[in-house]
Amino acid sequence: MAHEHARARRAAGVTLAWLGCAGLAVSMARALTWDGDAPVPAGSCVVDRIAVDYDVGYVAGLGGYGVTAASLSDVPEACVGREVAVTLHGADDAALAEARTPVTAPTTVVPVPGDPVPVADLAGVSLALVTDAAEPAAAPAG
Repeated sequence: MAHEHARARRAAGVTLAWLGCAGLAVSMARALTWDGDAPVPAGSCVVDRIAVDYDVGYVAGLGGYGVTAASLSDVPEACVGREVAVTLHGADDAALAEARTPVTAPTTVVPVPGDPVPVADLAGVSLALVTDAAEPAAAPAG
């Protein structure tokens, strides 16, 4: 009987230790990242809060509607001076089009390079800041 109590206490101790480590890992991760539900901290550039819309038009070559640009709105002022990379994704998460452009606030328009992306193929978009505001843009090779 005493052996069963010791085993139960040991199992409870291991479970509590595991839960404590998991809780610590989650709290550390939250401390290191911005919480998407909280207001954007003043003076910060948070890509998750940027809204994305699409410029769509009829494209005769597609025989339907195509995405010609991504329109970013609610762009934080702290993002100005950086470059944003926009990737339009298909249903299988494959990149359909990628473009980079300097960030302007409060809106930034990113034209789709080459042929427009068929609206029927578009499943999502991703944004990434690819340069830091303090980092000078590279000069074109000449």
